[in-house]
Amino acid sequence: MIVIDWDLIEKLAQELGVTKYATAKWRQRKTVPHKWRLSIVLKSGGVVRWDHYRRMDRSARPNLN
Repeated sequence: MIVIDWDLIEKLAQELGVTKYATAKWRQRKTVPHKWRLSIVLKSGGVVRWDHYRRMDRSARPNLN
């Protein structure tokens, strides 16, 4: 089972220069914008994986799956 660690995602995103306001929007919308996904995966050293984003997309848009 994949657990989405929003605290880790927010920490990594802020290290990449994303504002707290933006990461709060991400959490509310239950997804990370595509333009930041690769950077967060690389910054995490593989802790955050593509599976996390697939899971986010499914939970944010359940009617599309």
